[in-house]
Amino acid sequence: MAQVRKILIADPDLESVRPLSRALRTRGYQVHYAPDGSRALEVAVLRHPDLILFDEACRMLDARTFINILHTNPRTDDIPVVVSTSHMEADKMRGLRDGFLRKPFNLDEVLSRIEHVFRRSEAAKDLKSEAQEIEGSLSQLSIPDLMQILGMNKRSGKLTLEKGNDRGEIVVVEGRPFNARVGRAEGEKALFRLLVWTEGTFTFAPGNTSGKARIQRPMDSALLEAMRQADELNRLQPGLPPRNTRLVLAPDADLPQEQHPVTAQVVELLRQPRAVSEVLDLAPATDLEVVGVLHTLLQKGVARMAEGDADAGASAPLLAPAELHALRGRILRGRGVSREATAKLFVCGSGPAVARRVLSQLAELAAVAAEPPAVRSGFGTLGRMELNELLHLDFCVLPPAEAARPLWRPFSSGAVGALLFDTTEAAVKLAHFLAWDIRLPVVVLGHEVPQELQDAPAGSVSVGEDLKDALRSLLVLALNPTPLSPGIPQSPRTVAAPAP
Repeated sequence: MAQVRKILIADPDLESVRPLSRALRTRGYQVHYAPDGSRALEVAVLRHPDLILFDEACRMLDARTFINILHTNPRTDDIPVVVSTSHMEADKMRGLRDGFLRKPFNLDEVLSRIEHVFRRSEAAKDLKSEAQEIEGSLSQLSIPDLMQILGMNKRSGKLTLEKGNDRGEIVVVEGRPFNARVGRAEGEKALFRLLVWTEGTFTFAPGNTSGKARIQRPMDSALLEAMRQADELNRLQPGLPPRNTRLVLAPDADLPQEQHPVTAQVVELLRQPRAVSEVLDLAPATDLEVVGVLHTLLQKGVARMAEGDADAGASAPLLAPAELHALRGRILRGRGVSREATAKLFVCGSGPAVARRVLSQLAELAAVAAEPPAVRSGFGTLGRMELNELLHLDFCVLPPAEAARPLWRPFSSGAVGALLFDTTEAAVKLAHFLAWDIRLPVVVLGHEVPQELQDAPAGSVSVGEDLKDALRSLLVLALNPTPLSPGIPQSPRTVAAPAP
């Protein structure tokens, strides 16, 4: 027989309590009552209810003091407390672990909240098992709730989230967010995107992790900031065009010499037409910071919608003329006097199918032969892409077998980056060599960035399956290599000071 759940109502307003108490008893709950905070604390210790509904109007103890006292007592620490209020603003209630209800009560809303809290409590019990993997639906248990549970239980592991074709992950260490990834985004940027997902499924796999922490906030701070940013994004979003709309800098844009770092990131990206979604993905700053800059640039006329159809971005050039000039200069630096520049780009994957995919999907790529020998041999040049009359890009393959390792370093001279098409052991090992030994940026198509490539010196990002999109992302990374990368000679870089 199922155990009857006990609910304590602490509320001096009997007019509200009576109908609520009847509704709860009708649904099989056992109801206890306390008229003030002091009596509620006594009942909580003696009866240990499964849930407390505590009204802000209670005397003797206010809601936050009541909750803090419960949390300092091991006997009552696990009792969820939902606060009811008829006057307090929502933003002042955000720090409450179990949420709040507005008065006058909507009974359907109250019952839904109670069921939600009990579902979360059951999940929390499952998560207390150190070795147990759990999974479920985000419609039943939200991501913020999951994160709170992981934080309260100081768990370590990976929370994997799936929504249609989208997939993300949040790594937690000792109850603190450690890193997050979704699409090209990583760290706080990815975490804030994932926390607003309301549909899909989740799986939590306990275990330890390694690598560099990308998120420094404690759990409660991260959740509060995510909610704040979500509210601000909802406020700013109506002022932006649709996500597939391409934006570009206005020809007569008057840009100050010194720009805030986020403004500088967005301005640099908009030197060629880019979709709003692409700017959000490529700029390292959080979505709220990038949207704020886009909103300001559009209002001031510094940025505008690009001419032509919003979907024409697929046929847009890979890089703007100024970016192509900068890339050519980086490739030629230290190589003497030359007008033309040719750089290599490596295709990493298992089998000839990957090479054939590159040749078939990039119409601008001129193959060295109808069936390049490199397709079957796995070594050599597939073809050349003319970025402009002075800049060429050779697509090359290297045999990923360990026996071919002596060929890797000499053949990788003059490379600008690598595209990783699958996550087989051999392909990842080759990409790891190019990322860490040669210090090239790596873009992963259709997969998460493998653990071996995370924190790579010149950068590693994950994109979708679109090859041209991946190539554009790789060239953008190549324009900003790290100071130690030998693939492209370096020159001193200056960073504009942030605007006051």
